[in-house]
Amino acid sequence: MRKFITAEEAINLLPDSDYVHTFFNVPFGLLGADWSREDVIDKFKTSDRIELTGEQARGLGHGLAVYNNDTKKQSEILFVETDMKKLISFDPDEEVEDAD
Repeated sequence: MRKFITAEEAINLLPDSDYVHTFFNVPFGLLGADWSREDVIDKFKTSDRIELTGEQARGLGHGLAVYNNDTKKQSEILFVETDMKKLISFDPDEEVEDAD
């Protein structure tokens, strides 16, 4: 089941650090980069959708997917690192492995 959240809820799920890891799932693999916390928050506030991710992305520690309504390709979705303990508290129905 797809679960969408607000920008404010997403901000509360970020790790407590100045930089947040992100990745795009491009055709040749995962393309990752660290974004400033401020840039991630701006992305949340300017995007149409913030969705809780599934098992695979959560397994990589990235519990948020951010995109716009006109997104057509998987490679246009930004996956954002989350504090997995906060995510489990926020979404207790989902099991997340290695939430240390």
